[in-house]
Amino acid sequence: MRKITCGLIACLLYICSFADSGKDSNVVIQQASEYYSFDYSKKDNSVSVKQEMTTVYQCMDFRTSIAVAEFYDSRTSIDDVKISSDGKMPKITPTYDYYSVDNIFYSDARICYFEMPFEKKGTKNEVSFSKTINDPRYFTSVYFMEGYPVTTKTITLLIPRWMKVDIKELNFEGYNIKKSSSYNSRKDADEIVYTLEHCPGRKSEKYSPGPTYVEPHLLVLCKSAEPEGNKISYFGTLNDLYAWYHSITSNPENNTAVIKAKAEEITAGVTGDLEKVKKVFYWMHDNIRYIAFEDGLAGFKPQKADDVLRKKYGDCKGMAHLTKEFLKALGFDARLCWIGTNHIAYDYSTPSLAVDNHMIAALIYQGKTYFLDATENYIGFNEYAERIQGRQVLIEDGDKFIFTKVPSTTYQQNLDLEKSVMTINGAALEGTVTREWKGEEKENIFASLNSIKKENSRDAFIRYLSNGSNNISIADFTTSSLTDYDKPLSASYKLKNNNAVSAFGNEMYIDIDARKDLSNFTFDTNTRNMDYLFTYKLNTQVEVQLAVPADYNVTTIPQPVDVKNDDYEFFASVTKSTNKLVYSKRIIVKNIRLSKARFQQWNKDIEKLKAFYNEQVVLTKK
Repeated sequence: MRKITCGLIACLLYICSFADSGKDSNVVIQQASEYYSFDYSKKDNSVSVKQEMTTVYQCMDFRTSIAVAEFYDSRTSIDDVKISSDGKMPKITPTYDYYSVDNIFYSDARICYFEMPFEKKGTKNEVSFSKTINDPRYFTSVYFMEGYPVTTKTITLLIPRWMKVDIKELNFEGYNIKKSSSYNSRKDADEIVYTLEHCPGRKSEKYSPGPTYVEPHLLVLCKSAEPEGNKISYFGTLNDLYAWYHSITSNPENNTAVIKAKAEEITAGVTGDLEKVKKVFYWMHDNIRYIAFEDGLAGFKPQKADDVLRKKYGDCKGMAHLTKEFLKALGFDARLCWIGTNHIAYDYSTPSLAVDNHMIAALIYQGKTYFLDATENYIGFNEYAERIQGRQVLIEDGDKFIFTKVPSTTYQQNLDLEKSVMTINGAALEGTVTREWKGEEKENIFASLNSIKKENSRDAFIRYLSNGSNNISIADFTTSSLTDYDKPLSASYKLKNNNAVSAFGNEMYIDIDARKDLSNFTFDTNTRNMDYLFTYKLNTQVEVQLAVPADYNVTTIPQPVDVKNDDYEFFASVTKSTNKLVYSKRIIVKNIRLSKARFQQWNKDIEKLKAFYNEQVVLTKK
């Protein structure tokens, strides 16, 4: 949602450097320095932040080349770029361009980039960027790590006494970072210097917490300035932050007639209030394409709602704005909301533009608040994605604001339920199956089906249900509506699992569970460095009723598995009753963040589950 700031640049380079960090240490950073200072312009009574960055790269083993990139926007300028290679000036011309993905340009986000070659082993290349951030509000964070191993890096902040800044040091533990402070009497400023030594490069690990949780960095809180007696306020309090948000969203200049006409068209024939709201909510899902990143690059001010409607795409702010205006046009009390997803470690106790990376809408109706995230395609009304559950949120309320949290839900919201009634037919198990999905399990399936051509969606759904196995065939396949996101998704079908039964003499060996959820989901504790972050809480429930042939006895069943702790539960059992076996399984993940310290226990528990899967049911002929 927010513009490219110094902190955002660091976050984006964190992402962009993943490709580089996958390399070995052929390229290292021998020295890096970042210098920040505050300048006051009496002419327009404004403060800017000057940033000087110098990086010395060295090629250690063989010739190569790397990509160098720096982001900027209308609030940030790149004033100068200098490049040298072994003390000489190479013929490299940086390219300045608008930043885009799939040829969609993200407002004023721009990028300066170039390819930097290393001609031979030992080559040293030096790159310097001079930048200006023309509003201290956008100077939010400074990161220490780079895409390559770092020998030494210094970060210096020169803060004049007329500038009120709080600096929070985050995630320093485990890194060799030293700090020194001194007073610069000539500039009447405090000089703070951080030195980092011998730091590995960033490494990409899927499903890991965002950089604000794990990377050493500085959260910079610019509160106010009083140069030459002229008071300038930034974000000293949460009230200041909201006042600034409100100032840039209170006069949207929408074409209300166009919006009202479309809202009435969408809800034509619908009488119930909440049914109208749902109609608008789901219309947004189906008709407005979300184009921006979670961290967003299009600034804090939403596009005009009628522009989003006309273009049929927008970022989170534009989509929230259009949702709000649609509902207002229909007479509802709808508001904009600012929120930071769980990708960000901060909350509003540190008022800063770094706290928010998302915008949604809120409906206040009959004393209840409903949150509407138009970027979450296919999720049901009054259901909330994991990434915003429990997160602090600011709801606009004129010159004031409502401070609350998005409701949290348990794993029970995300149901994946399977019930089967099966019989033995030769080497196969066959019978009827019913499936039901709710919450983010349902959203995940809808998203997958809608990502492929409509004519192929049925076959894709069947392949998903058969786990891609050639031994499983599905017939008489029916589903509930694939366009009604407000209800659970269900499916029923006949299933035949060939080769699920093996016969030897008077005995039959039966493999009841073709799914074997999580059977290979273990962690390499030697290579995985970060905690694991599940996309959402899991709630898998499986029940299979298997008829036992009249001329057979059940002689062996697996020992049950029953694992229960604060983070997850695994339960699986086979029980005998009259003429049938009942197979039951529950896979529950209650805490989406599994710490690295828990990996060994998780692996042991997965092995228990896997051993259960591998132990077959044995029937013996009477």
